[in-house]
Amino acid sequence: MIMNCAIIGSTKIAEIHAKHIINNGVKEITFISRSQNKRKKNISNLKKIFSNQVKFFHSDIKILKKKKFKLVCICSKTEIHDTQLKLVSKLKSKVIIEKPIISLLKFKNKYQKFLDKIYKENKKIVVCYPYLYLAKEFKKYFPITKKLKNIIFEFQTGGKSNYEKICINLMPHTLSFFQSFLKKNFLSNISNINNKLVKKNIWQASFNFKKIKIKLIFREKFKKKTYLKLRVNDLILTRKTFKNKTKFINYIENYKTSKRKVIKNPMEQFYKEFFKNLDNTEYYKSNKILTSELMRVNYSLLN
Repeated sequence: MIMNCAIIGSTKIAEIHAKHIINNGVKEITFISRSQNKRKKNISNLKKIFSNQVKFFHSDIKILKKKKFKLVCICSKTEIHDTQLKLVSKLKSKVIIEKPIISLLKFKNKYQKFLDKIYKENKKIVVCYPYLYLAKEFKKYFPITKKLKNIIFEFQTGGKSNYEKICINLMPHTLSFFQSFLKKNFLSNISNINNKLVKKNIWQASFNFKKIKIKLIFREKFKKKTYLKLRVNDLILTRKTFKNKTKFINYIENYKTSKRKVIKNPMEQFYKEFFKNLDNTEYYKSNKILTSELMRVNYSLLN
């Protein structure tokens, strides 16, 4: 049982991770960031939900040298993931890190060399891929994938990424989705990458997976809520969320009929599997292999 956790980062996503970590039995959370005010705000927001059932602390990064944590969760900007991985990889902590694991714009074709070194130092690093679980909910609408011919994956967020950074930010979600939605050999069977468009707020490309034509359309910095639209042949489905008090409700909606179906929270499913496999070496190994493959394909789509 993991009883204490350090969360590096003070953004909204850090709070989301904290909620799921607490829901899986962790009794002590320490927020780590440069901004004391942001750390305190995170704690204040969480105390409104969890009251006195969890002990909250906050500090700067130096706390990692003074105190031992069973779990470290990295929720900071992608551009500094590598610096923080260097700090935590030598600890005995289990590590969860937000996607992507490191910046491809920063490391370019040397990304694998860095990852090999990090994984050698700590074999219990897990990158968070909730879209692996989201894809399973979409897949229920398409029991026979052999009949698929054309897929358009449209993904829009209110994120702050521009140009190629949009691809780096959203592609791990997308590729992990298709790895689960199609077949396990998806990442090794992508071909004919073309029609790339890179603008300040839009990134798009198309490619083939065997006989299936796939088009990706990414948008960031749009005022509308985050949504995902999946068009497969003539069927269009959207994934949306709404907040019910302190809980996010996820659902899939038929674009034409407006019929909705509530689905499981993908992040909740990720954490459920993580805590179930705390001491399972195959779980960490599988995530490592997936991460390397996602980074390889993401890099190819950037160039």
